[in-house]
Amino acid sequence: MKKLTVAALAVLLVVGLSTTGSAQFFMSQLSDARVIGSDEVQVGGGFSVFENLLGLGGFIRIGVINELEVGAKLGFVNFDNDFGDDHTGLTLGADLLYQFLDTEYGDPIDLSTGGGIEYYNFPGDATFLMFGSNTLVSYPVEFESGQVLSPFFRLNLRFDRIDNGVDDTEFELGFGFGAKFDITRYFGFFGEIIIAGGAIDEGFVGGVTFGI
Repeated sequence: MKKLTVAALAVLLVVGLSTTGSAQFFMSQLSDARVIGSDEVQVGGGFSVFENLLGLGGFIRIGVINELEVGAKLGFVNFDNDFGDDHTGLTLGADLLYQFLDTEYGDPIDLSTGGGIEYYNFPGDATFLMFGSNTLVSYPVEFESGQVLSPFFRLNLRFDRIDNGVDDTEFELGFGFGAKFDITRYFGFFGEIIIAGGAIDEGFVGGVTFGI
């Protein structure tokens, strides 16, 4: 009961403030609600497909304690603006994720929340900064052969700041629906349909993860 109360307060705090956290729409949160264990490391690669955006990059996730992980991302995004101009930009990101509820310890769901920041640089066009929060809910389904399928839902609250000669900052609300499929403890896939909100159209993010 105490853990449920703490988790509910944490979600309300994220919804109410959302001044830290991670937007991570072009490359997603790259995970379900489960964080990796203490001293574990996970790397992977992913791609993103939106109406006028294509992304490709890699990431790393590091377990700090059993309930907390930090991560970083590096990638490239190709952007086709409304005038037919094609630009390829660099994207950098950093985030953290804390897990409040864990089905391995008898909780009904996995629940985590966290935050970070992402920066996009499009040469000769604009820079794009996203910062906010992600709250994830998932439930793992384990098969007899050992594979684990974890459908998840993600709530994203963020600020989008665009600088293309005139600065503009907007608060946005987005959602994600997806699943992570772990073939083994060290290898898996993920996919997510993203309803980003704001000026960003719906899209899809997918990729692969490796434990090291």
